[in-house]
Amino acid sequence: MEYLLSRGGIIIYPLLISSLVALTIIIERFYQFIRIPRQLPDKLMEVIKENIALKKYKEAASLCEGKGPTARILKRGIINAHKDPEDIEKLMEELKWDEFPRLEKHLEGLNFVGKISPSLGLLGTVTGMIKTFQALSLNGEPQQLAAGISEALITTAVGLIISIPTLAAYYYFINKIKQMINHTEKREIELLNFISEHRIVNDTEIYSVGRERSEVQA
Repeated sequence: MEYLLSRGGIIIYPLLISSLVALTIIIERFYQFIRIPRQLPDKLMEVIKENIALKKYKEAASLCEGKGPTARILKRGIINAHKDPEDIEKLMEELKWDEFPRLEKHLEGLNFVGKISPSLGLLGTVTGMIKTFQALSLNGEPQQLAAGISEALITTAVGLIISIPTLAAYYYFINKIKQMINHTEKREIELLNFISEHRIVNDTEIYSVGRERSEVQA
């Protein structure tokens, strides 16, 4: 660390600050991601549908508690299962716009650090080369020339060392969020289809019973 601070020039300071910011975001986001369930298991989904079929909506909704963003979105659909499918879908979509942006918290900062670090490293390269040419113009000693070249190489290397893992972590988190969104949309469609089919069955049964009563009365 002392070597970097003494040989990296002034640009090494923003680079080190950027590395601390990136590391903090990565640790915080990773901690959040491992805490929340990313998918709703098939077995749990089947139990939820069984409760809906038996009109046990409260029981079905309670099964979604503490199971992550996908379950919370489905819970809103279950609670409003008495409404039209279009209204249920809108309500779930509305909640989705609240849930998933929370998972993207600070990720833009991570992306920014990953993209700006090579530029800072390049800036350090330029300042280092300027020092080198100044030393040459003044017939500087080899130590002065080495200091400028060392600054140029160190800042470039540090910028890339920060950028590569930072961008890798950013795209890792983004990919995980996309997978969660796709899984949630799949479960939404599954729930809406089940509610619609169950409602059609119930309507058909009511119609059949009413028709039978009419025929008996006739």
